[in-house]
Amino acid sequence: MKDFLRRLKSFIKRYVKKFLYKKLSPAVFRFYSRKPVNEKLVLFADSSSLMLPDNMTEFYEKLNEMGYETRLFLKRKGSKKWYKDKFYELVNSCRFTKYYAQCSCLILTDYYYYAYANKPRKGQQVIQLWHGCGAFKKWGYSTAKLEWGADEKSLEEYPIHNTYTYVTVSDESVKKFYAEAFNCDEKIIHADGVPRTDKYFSEKYVSSAREKVLEKYPQIGNRKIILYSPTFRGASKGKANFIQMLDFIYLKKHLEKEYVILVKLHPFIKKGMNLSKGLEEIYGNFVFDVSKTLPIDDAMCASDMVVTDYSSLIFEYALLSRPMIFFAYDLEQYDRERSFYFNYKNFVPGDIVRDTEELLKAIRKNENNFDCEKVRAFKEKFMSACDGKSTERILNKITKGKRYGFV
Repeated sequence: MKDFLRRLKSFIKRYVKKFLYKKLSPAVFRFYSRKPVNEKLVLFADSSSLMLPDNMTEFYEKLNEMGYETRLFLKRKGSKKWYKDKFYELVNSCRFTKYYAQCSCLILTDYYYYAYANKPRKGQQVIQLWHGCGAFKKWGYSTAKLEWGADEKSLEEYPIHNTYTYVTVSDESVKKFYAEAFNCDEKIIHADGVPRTDKYFSEKYVSSAREKVLEKYPQIGNRKIILYSPTFRGASKGKANFIQMLDFIYLKKHLEKEYVILVKLHPFIKKGMNLSKGLEEIYGNFVFDVSKTLPIDDAMCASDMVVTDYSSLIFEYALLSRPMIFFAYDLEQYDRERSFYFNYKNFVPGDIVRDTEELLKAIRKNENNFDCEKVRAFKEKFMSACDGKSTERILNKITKGKRYGFV
């Protein structure tokens, strides 16, 4: 009986996906396309976040100030009944498609399945801001033959990233990789910067970040902050997990008087570090899991050093010109499963370490011998379009040169 129910559930999910993409969404789009495009209607859609992503926030505020009609389509908290979620998916896809068929502009910052079943009409823009900077680990069509992501057959049957009219990136040097990942013409990709990086050019924002962190974690005191922010492991977004490979007890023994470690896990990882009371006591006053309590930008601006692995946060962190260390204990396996756009060892702007002892040595090395020039060159190569004015440039294109009140 259980096996029958499992197969029935799988069949229903596949049927809903096909019906939504091939039948329902195109029918709804055709119906509402009979109306003229509403020049004042702008949609913001993101299926990964319950709140408006930071890459969209200022656009949303400015467009509302200008008198545009804005509508949000964000992630919804799932119920405990999968069939209820599937029913909501059908209803939400209809609602989204209704407004998509009439809007002047759809703004995305990540993959959004409902946006790919229908090509935009004449006079419509579909803008992909993308949440990351640069080009590091592969995604989209670049992963079709890898363990990660959708396979070629699925992408052929249900094309994705196929409706964009404008994509913005952090530098000219990465345009070809976005064209590959989105399977699109490089002509629609423009090095206009990444909106979420604008705050890194605000001295007030950067300098206030440590105060924000100390408000939540006063135990830090005067110690320096190491941010440990690894990406997730797993063959898909739904199977994302975190493997604890650092020996925090060893690091505490050698660093506690001078440093603290803030652990910020990838948003796909739902359970955080899951510290038991026993571990909290052992790690206490040295390791803090800030995955649910601090925005990544605050954590980065407050930190004196970052330890990561394959996370694209290194592009934003390069704007701060601070040390980066790469704890790549599973480099060969990760490269096979996900792969990179560049040779990892020649690409990253910092020391590569494989275990906790090597990490400690790298931390000590960077205290007095930080290769700032290497980070500066990395920043110039991959982040030249991020200058604090990305939002202004992109919004100017969205509104076709109309005044939008930037100071």
